[in-house]
Amino acid sequence: MKKVLVIGGGFAGLTAAAYLSNSGYKVELIEASPKLGGRAYSLKDDSTGSVIDNGQHILMGCYKETLNFLRLIGAENNFIFQERLKVNFLTEKGKLFRLEATQLFYPLNLLFGLLNFQAISFINRLTLLKFFLKIYSYSDEELKRLTVYQWLLLEGQNEGIRKAFWDFLAIGALNTDTKKASAKVFADILKEIFFKGNEAATIILPAKGLSESYCNNAHDFIEKRGGVVSLSEQVSGWDILNDEVKKVITSKRIISDFNCVISSVPWFGLEKLETSGVKFSDTTGKPGKLMDELNLDLKHSAILSIHIWLNEQKLTEDFYGLIGSPVHWIFNHKDHIALVKSDANDLVDKSKDEIFEMAALELEKYTGIKKSDIKSFKVIKEKRSTFIPDKESCAKRPGTKTKVKNLFLAGDWINTGLPSTIESAVKSGRMAAEQIRLSK
Repeated sequence: MKKVLVIGGGFAGLTAAAYLSNSGYKVELIEASPKLGGRAYSLKDDSTGSVIDNGQHILMGCYKETLNFLRLIGAENNFIFQERLKVNFLTEKGKLFRLEATQLFYPLNLLFGLLNFQAISFINRLTLLKFFLKIYSYSDEELKRLTVYQWLLLEGQNEGIRKAFWDFLAIGALNTDTKKASAKVFADILKEIFFKGNEAATIILPAKGLSESYCNNAHDFIEKRGGVVSLSEQVSGWDILNDEVKKVITSKRIISDFNCVISSVPWFGLEKLETSGVKFSDTTGKPGKLMDELNLDLKHSAILSIHIWLNEQKLTEDFYGLIGSPVHWIFNHKDHIALVKSDANDLVDKSKDEIFEMAALELEKYTGIKKSDIKSFKVIKEKRSTFIPDKESCAKRPGTKTKVKNLFLAGDWINTGLPSTIESAVKSGRMAAEQIRLSK
């Protein structure tokens, strides 16, 4: 029986380990942290006792890889599924608008949902629909040359449309400014969301803390199939001989009884692993840099989450988009609310008190909730939450296979064709497992 070492216990590593253990492989997953989840986890807030996520993570119905993984490990029931697309938006004066698919059959339900979205003028809604009708008229090469912002301008998407629709969708999906992000990556996302059936556009939220929603299920699934999950163990490097990983060095031991290794650590963690003489395959198939000099030069983008506990819960919907605000979303967790700002590099170095003051001001503008209504708060900064999917970075993303015969890569940053999302991470883990199954 082949043994596979999986380094990293986020979505990518857990997916790879689950698929391989389900296929009869002996798997050991090694995670440096005392908890699973990688960059998508939950924790208990000591002052309130609430379980909070390090960042609000949503899934969509088009996340087929993720949904297959959740079904595999028996975690699908830990998530809340919309029957059809429904998103609430607030203006600065607190006026509520809904983008909601109608009960008509697909695609008319989405078409009429967009036509009824009154946060945008009727003329602008027609302009928006024209954009969707032209998506498939652009070639991949044309889109690769454009940023999202350039593409939107080219198709007459004015500031009103961008502020009330595109900024939420693009910045939320890509976690970066539309002036940086690749139009090709964004176009691929739009095709998945709006052109793959009714369920594809729906939003899916964890019913409990994110770690409890999938980490526990994945851990149990792997161990019940003979796998091992080792926590609080840091991998520091590996020894390579004749284009094969022979030893993996950790903070506790040296491991040599394995056939293959999957590294699912982030790109900035991979650079720290000590080794020599290792070459990667880039997306062109040419040798990349030596691993000990590896510099993928992927720029990172931050996400801020401001968790707020109120004296009295005043919000009724599960989540809201804030039109024209530096805060993009409010999520209602019943015992507290979470304000989320994507593309947060401009704020991430500010103090937590400064960030809270900004969030409290926006909260009052959009919901009427005053600072005096707030009991406590907690700011969580994820400085390297995602990579920025600009044209340069997309060209540098490596593939799953490397020049080292038994070393494979996984992670939301490798070349999955998707931005840095949970879906990309899960897809990469499934791809790595598939490559091992295909290897001799």
